[in-house]
Parts: sequence; C-alpha cells; structure tokens
Amino acid sequence: MKNRVLGKKIAGLRKSKKITSEKLANMCNVYSGHIRQIESGVRLPSLKLFVDICNVLQASPEYLLSQELGEIGQVENADEIYEDVLDKIKKLTPNELSILNNLLHSYFDSIGSMKKQ
Repeated sequence: MKNRVLGKKIAGLRKSKKITSEKLANMCNVYSGHIRQIESGVRLPSLKLFVDICNVLQASPEYLLSQELGEIGQVENADEIYEDVLDKIKKLTPNELSILNNLLHSYFDSIGSMKKQ
C-alpha cells in the first residue's frame, strides 16, 4: 500500500473542509505531528485513528482506500500480502476486530452497489 497516496487523500480532504492538521489531530485525540506524518506518508494510521479520521472528515473508508485497494491486483506477491493481513487481523483486540468487520461490510456493500450500476 502506498502510504503517500492515502496521506495525500486525507490532506486534500482535510484542506477542502478548511480543517487544519492541528484541529484534525485535536478532534482525533492525537498529536498534530502524528497527522502530519500520516499525510506525508511516513506513517499509516492505526485502525482506530483511521476510523476517527473518516468520521471527522465525513469520508467513507472506501474513498480514502480506493486507489490503494485497486493497486493490490497488480502485486505479484498476493499470497504474502494475504498472510500479512491475516497475521495483523489475529493481533486485533475484539473491539478492533468488530470495527474492521464493519468496515469490510461497508466496503463490500459499496462494491456491490457499484457493480449493479
């Protein structure tokens, strides 16, 4: 996944809503430097922070992840990615797993809606 693309989408959406990185950080209960690192592609947000950012910016996870998810089909080591994702899922708390489950349901519902159009 290209961290920079996700960060640019978050930054662009934040700026379009006239929200400073400091205000977004405050609303998500993190330091502004953390938001700047995400927007510059240095870091990825945690699942909880990603959900908080989506809520504050009123953006769907699908919108923020759409380009990254579309690029996975071009990766030759898909089995390695699959194993990496499974390892990460196994480390989630029950609450984080519930959030991920809701995100996935929302994502697949959106894909189903787009295919019908």
